[in-house]
Amino acid sequence: MAKILKLGAVLFIITAVTGLVLGGIYTMTLEPIRAAKEKEKMAALAQTLPGASDFDEVECSSDNGLVKEVNKGSVDGKTVGYNITVTPKGYGGLIEMVVGIDNEGRLMDIKILSHTETPGLGAKAADPAFSGQFHEKKVNEIVVTTNPPAADNEIQAISGATITSKAVASGVNTALDYWAKNLKGEGN
Repeated sequence: MAKILKLGAVLFIITAVTGLVLGGIYTMTLEPIRAAKEKEKMAALAQTLPGASDFDEVECSSDNGLVKEVNKGSVDGKTVGYNITVTPKGYGGLIEMVVGIDNEGRLMDIKILSHTETPGLGAKAADPAFSGQFHEKKVNEIVVTTNPPAADNEIQAISGATITSKAVASGVNTALDYWAKNLKGEGN
């Protein structure tokens, strides 16, 4: 019985020390991780709204739950458009992405910040071959097709990942709709 107590005490001490070390490492890395995510977000805002140099968060009045954040992009105090961060549900979970829309309602670009899509399939949504299809489109709604796009509002789906493709398009459509209902005419 004494041997079991001694082994239990040793195991407890090892576990406690390991827990304290892991807790310390977590605390030390929290701020650098937050700073890296903020830097990535600012880069995504600049990429999806070219020409804007300053970004200010504006109040988000969304009731559909997909719109996470709205930022006004400006240069020298003049608004050039908006970045709308949306979180549509893909095959593997939520896809967090930034959608840039200029003052005329033109879809400037998209940037996927995070996702949990299947590697090799849905994860290709972040690749320029797919996400580049959204670059500078003057459309009200994006449609996903499995054929080569025949119209400006069509996006070719990722082969084997139509759920992810449709989720990204849904996020873009949500952002375009949000812009049309809440921001159109605000930046002029």
